[in-house]
Amino acid sequence: MIKPKADIHIELKGTPTEVRNALETLRHKLTAQEFAACNAGVLEIVLAEVLNNVVEHALAGRSDGQIVIACNYADQCWFVEVRDNGAEMPDSQLPDGVMPDLDRDLLDMPEGGFGWGLVRSLAQDIGYNRHATGHNELSFRVPD
Repeated sequence: MIKPKADIHIELKGTPTEVRNALETLRHKLTAQEFAACNAGVLEIVLAEVLNNVVEHALAGRSDGQIVIACNYADQCWFVEVRDNGAEMPDSQLPDGVMPDLDRDLLDMPEGGFGWGLVRSLAQDIGYNRHATGHNELSFRVPD
């Protein structure tokens, strides 16, 4: 999905601190003039959910985790690839992303389970591949 040259390219270690730093770097790059009209907030939300899931699940317990983010902006749409060296998705499938039941008292709300629901509702053309090299690749687009 990504062209060889990325408008935004970020490489990071698979830790929560590095994810925060990468999102800060992303936010800084998205405030640049050439991206002023794009859907930067939605892109940041989707990437935050994806990166946190990679660190929490695919790279859990590993000290050698690496993540690469490539984002291109063209035709009023972000085209994104996230690559990591973590564990394969269960059954080589993306999670369904079904949002938890919200028709309940605030104190009974679940603590988690919203991430893939948000990703699936905000991003389009989501794809996942596990490469023979032991890398995961998630691709998606975020239109304006």
